Amino acid sequence: MTLQVNGRVIPDKAVLAELKRLMEFYGQHMPREELGRHSAELLDRAREHAIGTQLLLDEVMNRHVEVSEADVATGLAEMIKRVGGEEKLAEMLTRQGLTLKQFTSSIRVGKQLDALVARITSTAPECTEEDLLKYFEDHPERYVSPEQVLVRHILMRPASDSEADKAVTRSTLMGLKQKILEGDDFAELASIHSECPSGKQSGGSLGWIARGAAIPEFDQVVFDELEAGEVSDAIQTPLGFHLVELVEKEIGEPLLFKDVKQSILELLTHERKGKALSDFVAKLRAKAVVEDSGTTDDKEWESVFDSFLDGQKPN
Repeated sequence: MTLQVNGRVIPDKAVLAELKRLMEFYGQHMPREELGRHSAELLDRAREHAIGTQLLLDEVMNRHVEVSEADVATGLAEMIKRVGGEEKLAEMLTRQGLTLKQFTSSIRVGKQLDALVARITSTAPECTEEDLLKYFEDHPERYVSPEQVLVRHILMRPASDSEADKAVTRSTLMGLKQKILEGDDFAELASIHSECPSGKQSGGSLGWIARGAAIPEFDQVVFDELEAGEVSDAIQTPLGFHLVELVEKEIGEPLLFKDVKQSILELLTHERKGKALSDFVAKLRAKAVVEDSGTTDDKEWESVFDSFLDGQKPN
């Protein structure tokens, strides 16, 4: 991908940073599955945000936006604390080939950009109680407690990737299932046979897990195929073969408006300020020269998006 604004090249990492920021924000307000369905839209927005950031940086210089030395010093102090001290910061700057003066200058520019954005978005309309309630009523699917299951498992890994060894492992687990159906204790068998640390530590218990948090093959069985008290057949995943007992299941229930009101306020405020900023950037873009050879179905960016989603899954 080649993205240029008024002759300046926007690096891929700038678009990636915007993509991650968008996903982190919207991941707090919608289920992971819904977030995944909007991947192309989010990538388009990330590219537009990267373009907009460059246009705003140019505007900062054109307007000679000023910030106080105290603000810059505070920004530097916050960064030193974030990275773990002055020595850690010095190591980071050395790796990046930057001097402290150059880094402090970048903090100043960031503060100038923040000041300009605050000025632009100050005109965004505030959200009323009616606005919040309407959004809540229009998006009921987003405000449901997570569907979750309490499970325990026995994990076994084949001696090799051969079909013969896989068949042996599968057969062994099915033998254990038969013992459980005949009355043997699942937790005791897990403590003896499971190759997952949970076997020895907690009788194979994985605790409560939400839909989408586990490996897909595992997730599908425990959420869509088992009922409370049932034991699965051997499930093959990249980790090996699992025998799973579904101990308890909780179906997602609608959340109360009062419990999500603040979250909706943050979302709508973000979107309204984003609209004010987008309108301003659109005026700048109308006078700019933007060259963009990228496409939203670029396989490289799809891979980045998928990897980031996987990284959001709880351990």
